[in-house]
Amino acid sequence: MIGLIPAAGSGTRMYPFTRANPKELYHIDRMAVIDHAITSLHEEAGVNKVFIIIGGHKSAIIDHVGDGSRLNNGDLKVSYLYQEELKGLANAIYQGKEWVNEDFMVHVGDSFVYPKSELKKMVQVHEKEKPFATLVVKEIDSPEKHGVVRVDNNSYLIDAIEKPSIEEAEPFKTKSNKYLAIIAIYIFNKGIFNYIEKTPVGVKGEYQITDSIKLALKDGKKIRIIPIKGEYMDIGNWESAEEAQDFFRKIKKGQK
Repeated sequence: MIGLIPAAGSGTRMYPFTRANPKELYHIDRMAVIDHAITSLHEEAGVNKVFIIIGGHKSAIIDHVGDGSRLNNGDLKVSYLYQEELKGLANAIYQGKEWVNEDFMVHVGDSFVYPKSELKKMVQVHEKEKPFATLVVKEIDSPEKHGVVRVDNNSYLIDAIEKPSIEEAEPFKTKSNKYLAIIAIYIFNKGIFNYIEKTPVGVKGEYQITDSIKLALKDGKKIRIIPIKGEYMDIGNWESAEEAQDFFRKIKKGQK
């Protein structure tokens, strides 16, 4: 399986650090966030070829990661694709269209799950059931900043919505009065590129991968949903970065 790591975002919510440094190079537990993503893909998901999607002011990622050999024993290969304009996650993923010819895993470069073995389960389910796509979700209290989903009794997608208001998200509320938020880690059939081409501009004037997934769902494609039991580390702002640091400090102190 091929891995795709979008890492072109500007990271404005982590200024002033990101004025000179990609947020993907922020260190959590003495390792750059993007290193967590790469090792998760390689060690847990069995990915041996990774394309990192970068944009302007992201050359430091190339300097840091290189060809990937520093992170493995030589069986992982890392290459780079360029996103010319920042038009959203769906557009970032689309940069891999001419380079991916099989099912592939998308893992954004500024987040990871703990324990990383959660990805192994995801791959096992995808390979066994062979859906069009497999998504992981996490229970949350507030839906406004996330893509949230509804699932059937067999854990397949019924509907999804990107960054809804509380009113819009009401039909997506679970029995426990929470919401299932899509985590930015996916496995896709290469046919997703066709749906990205049909995806209209969405929230924030960007092409949202949630909207591409909904187009596939309308065509009858099976989308498998897997809840994670571990923690999701999203290093998108200073608050989440500090929470991740605190989490690992507590682990080391035996408090987790």
